[in-house]
Amino acid sequence: MKKTMRYISMAALALMGAITAGCSSDDSIEQQLEKGGAVALKTTVSLGAGDITRALSADGSEKTFAVGDKIAIVYENKDDQTVKAESDALTADDIATGGKTATFSVVLTSPKAGGSVKYVYPAAKANNDGTVNNSALATQDGTMAYIGENCDVALFEGSMTSEARLPAQPTLTNQLAIYAFTIYNADGSSDITSTITAMTVSDGTNSYAVSRTAAAGPIYVAIKPVANATIEYTATDGTNKYEKSVTGKTYSAGDLLPIGLKMIPATTDLSMVDCAGNARSKMWTANCYMVHKKGAYKLPLVYGNAIEGGQTNAAAYTGVAGANTTATFPRHDGQPITGPWIKDNGITVTQAELLWQDAQGLITAVGIDGDYLTLTVGKDATEQQGNALIAAKDAGGKIVWSWHIWVTKETFADATLTTIATGDHTYKVTPVNLGWVPTSTDGKQGYNTYYQWGRKDPFKAKGAPTDKTVYNIDGAAITGMTYTNYNSITIGDNIQNPTTFYYKQQTNSPCNTQYYNMWDAQQGEQTPAVLKNITTATVKTVYDPCPAGFCVPTSNLFSFMGKGVDVSTDVQERNDTDWDDTNKGKTWKQATYSTNTTGPDLYFPAVGYRYHLNGTFTEVGTTGPIWSASPDDQRCGRSLVIYSPKWQSTFMGRIFGNSVRAVAESITIGPVGGESFVDDGEDN
Repeated sequence: MKKTMRYISMAALALMGAITAGCSSDDSIEQQLEKGGAVALKTTVSLGAGDITRALSADGSEKTFAVGDKIAIVYENKDDQTVKAESDALTADDIATGGKTATFSVVLTSPKAGGSVKYVYPAAKANNDGTVNNSALATQDGTMAYIGENCDVALFEGSMTSEARLPAQPTLTNQLAIYAFTIYNADGSSDITSTITAMTVSDGTNSYAVSRTAAAGPIYVAIKPVANATIEYTATDGTNKYEKSVTGKTYSAGDLLPIGLKMIPATTDLSMVDCAGNARSKMWTANCYMVHKKGAYKLPLVYGNAIEGGQTNAAAYTGVAGANTTATFPRHDGQPITGPWIKDNGITVTQAELLWQDAQGLITAVGIDGDYLTLTVGKDATEQQGNALIAAKDAGGKIVWSWHIWVTKETFADATLTTIATGDHTYKVTPVNLGWVPTSTDGKQGYNTYYQWGRKDPFKAKGAPTDKTVYNIDGAAITGMTYTNYNSITIGDNIQNPTTFYYKQQTNSPCNTQYYNMWDAQQGEQTPAVLKNITTATVKTVYDPCPAGFCVPTSNLFSFMGKGVDVSTDVQERNDTDWDDTNKGKTWKQATYSTNTTGPDLYFPAVGYRYHLNGTFTEVGTTGPIWSASPDDQRCGRSLVIYSPKWQSTFMGRIFGNSVRAVAESITIGPVGGESFVDDGEDN
């Protein structure tokens, strides 16, 4: 028993004799390596000091060692493996010079002479391979306390001596840049830091997201070092978004610097958000964009829905050849559209113009920035809903394309859609007419925009009792549209003159060409019986007036809703007494009309229509025709009409100005990443 105790005591003495501080220890390390490979070492480390390189405490002061701290040692062993060890916990006797220096002890297993070694402080931030655990950087709360407790790391890198001793008295240096951001408005006149609830800093490789409760004082962000980088800053107060970009920026490890950012309102790309304002991963373009909040926006100078899911959608401007159809869809100059971007067609856009808006201050600025039309929305939908029409022009002042901006509370989220299965096709129907602006608390009274069949642009709504007043960008009342009795008008004329209601003294198209496939690219000339009940999904064209992911429905939906005994007849009627005489409209109730209907009941207001002889409003409060994408013949289109005693699927001259009720688009796109997929138009 005594012999055993004597052996342990001698081993302990030998181990203690091997402890070094970077000086000779009478080759006891080598002796220990030969006997078992466990080497006890001791060294003294310092934390970097000064304004440039430092480790930081939670309050922003220079970091100091504390009792209980540990340091991780990551080193190479004799088998060329990377091994991590942790020091003993520091005691008060280990700490000197006001906490800036500490002497620690550690036991290493078979360290390699001349091998690499790293010190990581605090030990908990070291990964087994010697890298630093930076997971806490991605999401921060903007406080120095969070950085000090979760992010801040000090590091030393060196090598063992030839006797496998640790480097003597190394200095640990901070590995992060820490910035204290103060946010100002664009001209620097107002400090808005206290309103900011989220901020993102991105260097193109790494992104740091800060989420915080709005508070006074700067926003602290820990950032990996980067040199000569482009840094993108974004911030939001929950309603307004701001942005700034800085090129040639360098963040140096150890920086603790205040920085003031003058941030401009962030520009939202409308083609990169869905109808609810949620971000998309790929571009989807349209002739109508739904907006919910005031702010800066842009939209790509692209023909209608010629880009869907980030891909060129040639089907939108490539129709079918045949009698009374077009295989090439014309642009403003009558030439075929050959690519999605306006610039692809050899056309240069130089200016933008607000043609009209039906509420003052809805749109406060428009412009052109490269391949985008920019606009500023002056009011949230909670303050003012409304519609606007914005045009892009060439150097000669000709309108080359135009877009409908609909400021609305509507989101067209899937939960708001009503599914109607006709037996031939399933439609997801939106809850309101395109461009709807409610004027009653229950949303059943209001107004919406109107469309001539096959045209992409909206006409202003009816006011009380005449046309609704519309305004220019300065808020002055303007006419907003003209009425022209035409003899020879082309699709190009329709595009160049989006505020002109073309009419004739007979039921006809709004132009001389009477194509069947203006809103449904695949639609060719069919027998009358087929056209009255087109059961295939709409192939949306560049002239479709609906938002991305939505389209004008084919005639099957309305033939089902107004179904009579024979759907091949010109007029199909479903009689009932379900008329809302207070609000002037009808509700499609799934319990009453169809066991194949799910989702919310659909309300249809009797908003009348614009008459083909002069463009004036007719039968407001009595009826409310809704266009389908299907023609009836060369002169007419199929529509749904509501009256007090009936639902009616019928035909109307294309030249009438009717409402549009969009449905979710059935889209097949592929290949994407080697795969094809089907998108049913839902954005959620």
